[in-house]
Amino acid sequence: MTKPKRRQWGRIVARSLPEALQLCKEHAQATRQMSVPRIADRTGISTDMLYKHLGSGDMPTSLLIPYMAATGREYPLMYMAHSLDKLIVDMPKGKKPSSSNLTHLNQFANQVIGMVMQLEEGAGNAQYVAEQIVLLMQQLAYQKLEAEKLDEPQTSFDLSPDPERL
Repeated sequence: MTKPKRRQWGRIVARSLPEALQLCKEHAQATRQMSVPRIADRTGISTDMLYKHLGSGDMPTSLLIPYMAATGREYPLMYMAHSLDKLIVDMPKGKKPSSSNLTHLNQFANQVIGMVMQLEEGAGNAQYVAEQIVLLMQQLAYQKLEAEKLDEPQTSFDLSPDPERL
């Protein structure tokens, strides 16, 4: 018996807002063992209201941030940004990249380049390849910001008032 393939949540791109909301729910259930009532509680609404929003694919913007925080994914935000031809890049943490992260990024970059080459030969799904290129660009932009942050001098956050300025 073969083990089911683990879903690569970071490489999924929602193609609609209803799909984005559903993907968030599925992510929370699969990786955080969260039930819909628990997600609803963390979002600050009733379970019935959450089911209504998921069923209609229509969630008020005031609920999107708590919903994404509860589920651990930003698929609705990514869908909206990608719909406007924008990229979303995580804030850098100022950490040196681990060799395993760079290895995964390198493998992903090679996969995407392979997909582009297949498109040139008339094979593959152009929309899927375009989505994967966007994800790769986001990951590369994040690494760029991380590298720039490593060069910045570390500042201390001493918030006590300076006696000379008083």
